[in-house]
Amino acid sequence: MVNSMSNWKPPRFIITGEQGEGKTTLLLKILPELTNQGIRMQGIAAPGYFSDGIRSGFDILNVHSGRTVELCSAIPTANSTQYGRYYFRSEGLTFGKEILSQVPLPGQVDLLVIDEVGRFEIAGKVWGESIDHIMQTPRPPMIWTVRRSFVDAVTKRWPVQRQRIIDVGSENYDDFIDDMMNEIRLYRSETFHR
Repeated sequence: MVNSMSNWKPPRFIITGEQGEGKTTLLLKILPELTNQGIRMQGIAAPGYFSDGIRSGFDILNVHSGRTVELCSAIPTANSTQYGRYYFRSEGLTFGKEILSQVPLPGQVDLLVIDEVGRFEIAGKVWGESIDHIMQTPRPPMIWTVRRSFVDAVTKRWPVQRQRIIDVGSENYDDFIDDMMNEIRLYRSETFHR
């Protein structure tokens, strides 16, 4: 995946799988390993929560600060917007959009995290506008989670020159982490020499 520095562009890493297969779980295993290696990250993760064994909603996690806010639930509230079967909380949407709107300057952050990119984002909803903005600015390497059935649509809507996709069920993620670390080292080197 590594190119010469003159051609180097920040890559996108995608964790893919089916709904409920463990994309966010794998992401949340990888992020602490990267943090332990000194990787500075910014972005969001959306761990799900369950009620009576059924997924009933998602929180939004600021991967830098650790702060969590409820993103959506199967239960409506007065200040919620329905997308699919979930009711998205205005506070959770605002929280996530604020995090994603703070696109770091080159050299400030090593990895930008977006969990999850899917049909709503493709349609310009939820994080869609934020991703549009991110893709138009200088940015660090990114890691996204994308449901398998949306990978093609996501890569068409937001093309990048280089990306690596890992399927939650098919690969040892140590090689994936090694690739990310190599790319982050190149990113640091590239931003340091500008």
